[in-house]
Formats: sequence, C-alpha cells, structure tokens
Amino acid sequence: MTPNRVVAVITPLVFAPLAGALSAWLAEHFPGFDVPQDQLEKIFIAGALIALAPAAQWLHGWQKYEARQADSAKASVEDEQPAPQAFEEAEPDELAELEDLAALDELTEQDEFDELDDLDELAGDEELVGIDR
Repeated sequence: MTPNRVVAVITPLVFAPLAGALSAWLAEHFPGFDVPQDQLEKIFIAGALIALAPAAQWLHGWQKYEARQADSAKASVEDEQPAPQAFEEAEPDELAELEDLAALDELTEQDEFDELDDLDELAGDEELVGIDR
C-alpha cells in the first residue's frame, strides 16, 4: 500500500480522533486552564481539525510528487525511443527484389490495357444502346 493511501485511510480513523482526544484531555487536565465541561466538545473538534489540515497538505504534496514522477518517466520513455532513421541503402538482393516488383507492376498494367482494348473491339462490333463513349 502506498504512503498516500495509508495517510488517507489512517488520518480520519486514527490521527484525527487521537488529536481531538489529546486536545480535550489537555484542556481538562493541564494546570492553569479552567475549561468548562460543555466546551470540551468544541476543543475536541478543533483538535481533530488541526490534525486533518497537515494530512490534507501532505496528500496534496504527494500528488504533485507523483505527477512529477510520471512526467519524468514519460520523458525518459520518449528519450529512449530511437530517432527516425534517414533512408538506408538497400542491400543488392533487396534492390533486385524491388526491381522485380516494379517489372511485375508494369506487366500487370499492360495486361489491364490489353483487356480494355479487347473490350473496345468487342463493343465496336455490336450496337450498344444507351452507352456513351
């Protein structure tokens, strides 16, 4: 369990009531203080609130710390990623493969043009109604 969760759980359950009880006990038993019994409840509440304020401030600081840690982790991950490389020279085998692919594309395009010419010849022989050329 992380420290911020421990503080968030234990402060209202343990520290605040303990601080309130200690404040009330001191007000009742400390020599020189003459506090009426009906005011002890107010002293208890004030002591509990005094304990909650530092815990809230600590939690706020902890959240800022975690945000800074997350930002630095994110920045370090971005720094570790390799920079994009410029075009690398291809190996001779890769060049030959690329040339074969380019030749294959040219053949495919030529076959498509031949098929279109065949279709045009067939269309010229028959009378087509409603088709604009």
